[in-house]
Amino acid sequence: MKNFFLLLIVICSLTSYSQSFRVAGNILSTSLYQPFDPVGGYTISYERMLDPGYSRDAAQFSYRMNFTLISDNKKSQVGRDSSQVFYDKDAYQYSGFLIVPEFKYYFTWNAPLGVYLNLFGSYTDYTEIYTDTQIGDASSYEEKISKLGRGVGAGFQFRLFDDFVMDVVGGYHLRNISSKKKTNGMTEFVEKPKEKTDKLYLNFHFGYNF
Repeated sequence: MKNFFLLLIVICSLTSYSQSFRVAGNILSTSLYQPFDPVGGYTISYERMLDPGYSRDAAQFSYRMNFTLISDNKKSQVGRDSSQVFYDKDAYQYSGFLIVPEFKYYFTWNAPLGVYLNLFGSYTDYTEIYTDTQIGDASSYEEKISKLGRGVGAGFQFRLFDDFVMDVVGGYHLRNISSKKKTNGMTEFVEKPKEKTDKLYLNFHFGYNF
């Protein structure tokens, strides 16, 4: 009986010790880079651990869902004189969305903090509208673009202060692009040749761990 109580005390002590290192398994964040992307927008992301995260040696898996509302405009030069250049700040207008489901594997016991590898897919659907305000110029158009992508990356998520965290992630992103375009004076969209692009990327997420 004495040995039984001793074993029970040891088990309780180990359980309390492991729980004391547990990090809350949910993170709500936003991308600090996305508003400055060539096709900018605003991102909300939710990450959740898929396993309890009590053990130092256990595999640490999580998923993150990223949703971006694309809403942006770019300027275009419309004229100049000897001393000044004139721009239409809303010449290019973008609207649509981007969805990125993502799976992470953490190498550290206190996930979702630490170093990780990630696999992800992506789907982008947006419209680009260009309006040329110069009289007599028929270069205005509307283009609908969709991108289906996948990629792999690595990152490091760390605590900034209290329950606020920063996630720095980079990797490789491959995308298949489909688009159709309607220029000024046309009534129907014309399909453009499909493209395949790839790029290296870097992103920063600021979030709250709860």
